[in-house]
Amino acid sequence: MLSSETQFEYAKTWRSIDRWVGSLAAALAAVSGVGGLAKLLSVQWAGGIAIAAALVGAIAATIAARQLTEKAGVSANALRALQQDTRIFLQIDLDAMAIEAARTTLQGLVDRQQQLSRDAVIPSTRAWNKAKKQVEGGSQTYQADT
Repeated sequence: MLSSETQFEYAKTWRSIDRWVGSLAAALAAVSGVGGLAKLLSVQWAGGIAIAAALVGAIAATIAARQLTEKAGVSANALRALQQDTRIFLQIDLDAMAIEAARTTLQGLVDRQQQLSRDAVIPSTRAWNKAKKQVEGGSQTYQADT
């Protein structure tokens, strides 16, 4: 539960960073182009701003915020699916299963959880703290569970 919420929070953070950095690069490029073509800026200023836009674009590419957003989102959804499958197993299927079948199903769930943990991006402490606060506040409490 906490892992999926943490991955969602991490994805939100990187999505925001991606938007801000991308917007800054686009704005700088626009100012440089319009200012230079309309002769509102000197060639040196327009060139300096264009270089700054390229630098911000290079930073955006280097931090790979879009890829981190996507990977964290995929991990979060996969962890949420595991959480729901586990809930179904515990609340619906388990009582009707033979012990060996239950152990096999449980092992499959454990294997999925371990694989998802290996594949997930390592989130920030900030994302974990925010997710923990949300879970403790009831964000993962459903009427069907009570």
